Amino acid sequence: MQRKIICVSVFLGVLLLCVPLVFGETVTAVGQAVIVDGDDTRARQKAVVNAMRAAVEEGVGTLIDSQTKVVNFQVLQDRIYSRASGYVAGYDILSEGKSPDGSTYSVTIQAEVQTASIKNDLRAIGILMAQVGNPRFMAVYVPETRSSAYRHSRVVRTAEQAVNGVFARKGFIVLDRMFINNVYNEIEQAGRIDVDMDDISALALKYRADLLLVYDVRAIQKVGGSSRYFGGVMVEITLRAVAPATGDLIAQKAGDLYVRTTRTAGNYYDNMQAAKAADDVGKAVAVALVDDTLAYFERAVHAGTRFDMWFRNFSEEEIYSIVDVIQEISGFSERYVRNQSPGNFQLDVNYQGNKFDFQKELFADLKRSGIRFQIQQVKGNRFLIFKEGTDNPFGKINVR
Repeated sequence: MQRKIICVSVFLGVLLLCVPLVFGETVTAVGQAVIVDGDDTRARQKAVVNAMRAAVEEGVGTLIDSQTKVVNFQVLQDRIYSRASGYVAGYDILSEGKSPDGSTYSVTIQAEVQTASIKNDLRAIGILMAQVGNPRFMAVYVPETRSSAYRHSRVVRTAEQAVNGVFARKGFIVLDRMFINNVYNEIEQAGRIDVDMDDISALALKYRADLLLVYDVRAIQKVGGSSRYFGGVMVEITLRAVAPATGDLIAQKAGDLYVRTTRTAGNYYDNMQAAKAADDVGKAVAVALVDDTLAYFERAVHAGTRFDMWFRNFSEEEIYSIVDVIQEISGFSERYVRNQSPGNFQLDVNYQGNKFDFQKELFADLKRSGIRFQIQQVKGNRFLIFKEGTDNPFGKINVR
């Protein structure tokens, strides 16, 4: 009983840190209904219902694009629009009345639409995940401390299965185990001791992963006190979601669970208890992380693909010209200056389209504008560019 209480507490504790606030959107909508047999009351009721449906349709439109709405019309009709009143927290009637010829009744309402609830249901029926393309992911174990568990141990395998299961059930696609093994083999063959996130991100890109999950598992035996028979194991898991294309840290969660164990010959019982705890904690931290990860990919649908662009050795005037060129590219959505100092300029660019089209148009337009440049590195969605004829600030290595 004590173990169950601890497990639930840990699970809830992790979740409480990241439960999104229920949010809504104020929408003005109009509903109409035909007046049958002079029954104004019934027509008014139908008009209010239709107005609520129109408000919910507008709320849906803020979450998915028009093409997705068309493709999934029947599903939306059956699963979302049919229960529109359930998504409306409240409404005020702004105006109402019969048409001049007395054939219809119209109602204009201002409704508070619970778009968070709509989003959860769109996720549940798979529409949002289909819109973002059911991203592929790989989970890679990276031990961070001396107390981190051995990669092939039962506790690590269990944690990985728990994390993979949560993300797969949300609609993410798990990459084939062969690719994960290739990542480990490449790290080990290179003789790397300290593996940084850029290294793993590059490998994730190589095997076409849209999402990288990096996790660490520590299973620490706790022995003490006067008892001859009982000890315990503390299982701790940290989990990070990374966008390989840009190296962005999307989110990070952690959780732990202490389980009592019995001192017996061998450690089989301890391993089984630790594995069970790893399953509980792995699922808890994955559930805590998955919503932030989904939100990241959903934002990308509306904002466009993000490119991380570094420019070195250009003058201030040249930087202004480069930014003007980028803003004139068809498909450009928005930009954000991340860092600016003499000879160093970093720009985030959102673009509605694919990387090849962006890169092709950017390079052509820079040449037409007389900007002399060289590409040092294009890795994922990261561009590192320096002025032609100047010293390469990145050394001799050129990764393409």
